Amino acid sequence: MRRPGLRAVVGVLTLLLLPLFGPSSTAAAKPLTDPVSTALPIAYHADMAVDAVHRRLYIADIVTGSVLVTDFDGRLLKTLKNKPGAADLVLSPDSRTLYVALSGGDAIAAVDTGTYREKARYATGDGTAPLRLALAGDTLWFSYGSDWDSNIGSLVLSGARPAVRLGLVPWGTWAGPPMLLSSPSAPGVVIAGEQYSSSANVTVYDVSSGDPVVRTSQDNPGGVGSVVDLALSPDAATLFIVGGYPYHHLAFRLDDLSVVHTYPTTNYPNAAAVSVTGEVAAGIDNSYGQDVYLFQSGADTPSRVIDLEPGTGRWLRAHGLIWSPDGTRLFALTGEYGANLTLHVIPA
Repeated sequence: MRRPGLRAVVGVLTLLLLPLFGPSSTAAAKPLTDPVSTALPIAYHADMAVDAVHRRLYIADIVTGSVLVTDFDGRLLKTLKNKPGAADLVLSPDSRTLYVALSGGDAIAAVDTGTYREKARYATGDGTAPLRLALAGDTLWFSYGSDWDSNIGSLVLSGARPAVRLGLVPWGTWAGPPMLLSSPSAPGVVIAGEQYSSSANVTVYDVSSGDPVVRTSQDNPGGVGSVVDLALSPDAATLFIVGGYPYHHLAFRLDDLSVVHTYPTTNYPNAAAVSVTGEVAAGIDNSYGQDVYLFQSGADTPSRVIDLEPGTGRWLRAHGLIWSPDGTRLFALTGEYGANLTLHVIPA
């Protein structure tokens, strides 16, 4: 009898072992049919970012100074340590670099998303404590400081030596480092929202010149108090500004910050996210009851309402919603005082 050659044996073994050790991207691409919940080893979070290229979710924890990495099915893959005061996350357009605001390290870290190694750490100045980030073109904008000694700075990434500039808006403009937001769909624009004062200001800056120039600004737009979340529609024409009051979610025209739609939810709004298809996820702080309302764009009634952890007393984290880039999964974080967080992956 003729014995099988080595090539044939290797071929058979490859076919047998492929389901076990094949590319993880194949498994990750399978449709999610049921919600998945994962207990996380942190009790706090400051921001999340999604990576379409590597199918990863990044979660920053300012308390432990770390960034958790999960796949799109909620499995914890890695913890990036030595990120003191990890407060905000921004991905480069090609998803090769994750920028982390290090509020406890007076710096911004640049992490290679392929190797998870830190390839650069840009000092922002002693005592700056950068808190929020926004990327517009080749410039990272960051809010920094504390109390009324807060401002906005920039880190220009182009050129042989990245350069930091500080104090780019009048001192006293912000009660604390504002929340920042940008989008490739609105080039040359950075949005800032007051987090530390009830007379919350929202300002849209034109940064195309390299300096922030006020395009439009409004105190308490729509009656919103201190800002806890900001979100943009895919075309960047509509801005969601979220505060604990009023007891509904408001959509604003980015150009002039006028209200264009009211999404009926309840008290107390604390998160918003808009998918690539325009589906609106509106989150509320509710210990016992529904946490997330899903709306089609412009709808007056929700298409779905979700109670993430019924009867547990745990609530949705502020700024705790984000969609996968393809809009097929909604990621949500829940927690309670002193207890570790739970990550929920919800199929659209």
